[in-house]
Amino acid sequence: MMSDQPAGETQTLVEAALRVLNTADPLEKAHLGDLFASQWLEGSAAIVRPYDPSVHLTVPDRPARLSNVQLVAPGHMPKLGKAGSLQSRQAIVHSLAHTESWAIDLSWDIIARFGKQEAMPKDFFTDFVKVAQDEGRHFTLLAARLEELGSYYGSLPVHDGLWDSAMATSNHLLARLAVEHCVHERTRCASHNSLTIPEWG
Repeated sequence: MMSDQPAGETQTLVEAALRVLNTADPLEKAHLGDLFASQWLEGSAAIVRPYDPSVHLTVPDRPARLSNVQLVAPGHMPKLGKAGSLQSRQAIVHSLAHTESWAIDLSWDIIARFGKQEAMPKDFFTDFVKVAQDEGRHFTLLAARLEELGSYYGSLPVHDGLWDSAMATSNHLLARLAVEHCVHERTRCASHNSLTIPEWG
């Protein structure tokens, strides 16, 4: 597990978001995200402000992810079944956990990618910090449930259609908000389906 933020260290919220995005293990992402979210929401001196307007920070096109998770094309995903067997229940929970792992990244990415760029107010940052914290907790619970079912995150193939859709809106905040609140919510219940949205030029 990645160590917590050193005592006395300060950073902006965007810097904290980038630390989460650059962490590969989703449990570590969730842990760091929960820590940073709590610091921001509690007004801790560890996170001094949303961003430094004089500093340019590069947001990765793709967050760090575990290399041992098998990726397949959305159309090649195996059927999840209807939870009538242990294997089907494992597949459904694994699919939901994968969706939540991307939800963590989506929430921190919108903070890092658009917060400074669009000069968003503090409430924007606070809203998405709360979302990010919730998504991290959801992933942690689902990962624990997978272990109870005798499996683990990464045991089954996944697809990254959700992130591909998000990248199609990487230059448009309003379009990204539609992905965050509409496409993502849809995929909570159908994360195995292929999602296609138009390019935003």
